Amino acid sequence: MINKFLYKLIKPSLRVNSFAQAGEDRILEFLFSTMGIRHITYLDIGANDPVFCNNTYLFYTRKSKGILVEPDPVFNSVLKRARPRDLVIQAAVSDKGNSEADFFIFDEPSVNTLSKVEADLRQQSGSYKLMMIKRIPLLTIEHIIANYMNNELPLLISLDIEGVDQDVLQAFDFVKYPVPVWIVETCTYSSNHIKPKVNTIIDLMLSKDYFIYADTYANTIFVNKDWFYNYGK
Repeated sequence: MINKFLYKLIKPSLRVNSFAQAGEDRILEFLFSTMGIRHITYLDIGANDPVFCNNTYLFYTRKSKGILVEPDPVFNSVLKRARPRDLVIQAAVSDKGNSEADFFIFDEPSVNTLSKVEADLRQQSGSYKLMMIKRIPLLTIEHIIANYMNNELPLLISLDIEGVDQDVLQAFDFVKYPVPVWIVETCTYSSNHIKPKVNTIIDLMLSKDYFIYADTYANTIFVNKDWFYNYGK
């Protein structure tokens, strides 16, 4: 009886919000709080919805701010309205900057992609309908950091760009830009719950002196070893 009473008493205080796909924002919040970091800067690439399944919205509600990159014109407008403190850039991130590419827009915005291979897979599944193909500008992450962040590293980069994550990471200059924390989608598209892990992304990040802080199967949180072990020294 005492245990039930105590449970009822403390239960409301245990209710915490997560806006990310599988609670990743709460894991990140725990990481930063244990290091005494209250406010962060973030670069959210493939931001999509400003709130739902968003890795950075929790931090926005805690007075942090950053840059949201989203190629979809509809979501671009929604992001600007919902998150006025953030800078919203309508573009796509690629390993090839200063150019344009086809952006495949589906009836389910969360599966929009720059990859024709991924777009074909979505159509073949029969679950999604291709609505249009739109030409959009391409930027590199380095370009965004240099031109929109004055070469100041964001504390967190969230990367979810549906099929081209590997190419972007492979081309990224980790030496010049040792970003402290990344959260990257590390499972491939599938029409059911069986989504194979992209181990090549994990291997790449490990080779760049990052370690896996957490993995929710859908996404992996990578932390820079030097930053983590020497922070505050």
